[in-house]
Amino acid sequence: MKRRFWGIFTTKAQPFSKWWQEFRSEVIVIPMEDPLDPIVSVDDKVLTVRTGYHNRRDTILIPLMLLFSFFSIYMLNDWLPDFESKQEYAHEMLEYVEQQRALRDPSYRTDDIEKRASALLNENGEVTWATYLRAKEIEGELGYFLTGFLLLCFFLLPSIAMWLIFFLKPRDAEVYFDRQRQIVYSWRHGRVGAAYFDKMGLIENQVGINIVLQFENKKQKGYRPMAIVGIDTGKLAFHTEADTTYPLAQILAFMDHGKEAVITVPSFKRKPAKLFWRVDPKPDNFEARVDAALKAEGDLVHHYQTHRPKGHAI
Repeated sequence: MKRRFWGIFTTKAQPFSKWWQEFRSEVIVIPMEDPLDPIVSVDDKVLTVRTGYHNRRDTILIPLMLLFSFFSIYMLNDWLPDFESKQEYAHEMLEYVEQQRALRDPSYRTDDIEKRASALLNENGEVTWATYLRAKEIEGELGYFLTGFLLLCFFLLPSIAMWLIFFLKPRDAEVYFDRQRQIVYSWRHGRVGAAYFDKMGLIENQVGINIVLQFENKKQKGYRPMAIVGIDTGKLAFHTEADTTYPLAQILAFMDHGKEAVITVPSFKRKPAKLFWRVDPKPDNFEARVDAALKAEGDLVHHYQTHRPKGHAI
């Protein structure tokens, strides 16, 4: 079967129902004890899938975070001046200059040494950032110092950002496929999203399966289509249509025929991803807000077919 799979150029969604008949006739779903990623749980009523953020976090974010942190600490230690030792050095040099002049045998470098040492000290005989930068300018090394600062920022700022993501970004809520009601729903950062199964939008690209639902806007004022990004199939990236076909067929088989079409055991539950400090909490009044999102469907299908939906990636 040939679907809209243009890689990064696949920007607009199509209803998953557009290909149901082809999935049913061309893909054979084999029930298994473990139905494989991205399926997390299966029971009589609901099948859930998870995003691949935990995989990208463990294999990309954490290694890069540690690498950037190491270089940041190393460069900061090398770049940050020791004002106390600089102050001691400047006073020693000024004493040396006085001794040389008292001997009436100053070297040709005495004036230069005095100029540099004096530049390091303020009126109270202390080294500050202002005097340090002034001394660097006199020495002709201010440009190198600022270049080192920019290079430090290149490693430090991404490092800080990645640490913030590591600690603050919760484990994504799963996407719920409710067979009894034939609906799909989930939540992201307090916002509830839902759609009827036959109206659910689908974007397939290198990061995997992206599901479009009708999500609440900020402060629950109105609704807009938004994509749940990066439901992967055990790969970090570079998904092809062949990678995403079978998980989609499993979801459709469950919604058509129930758990027996997907699993060979009474129920299935995968262990949650590790190394998360917290999970995205289920919003208050959740069931009522799911119903409200379903009623607010409006032009959901037309909108995601003609506009690029924003995504809940991070």
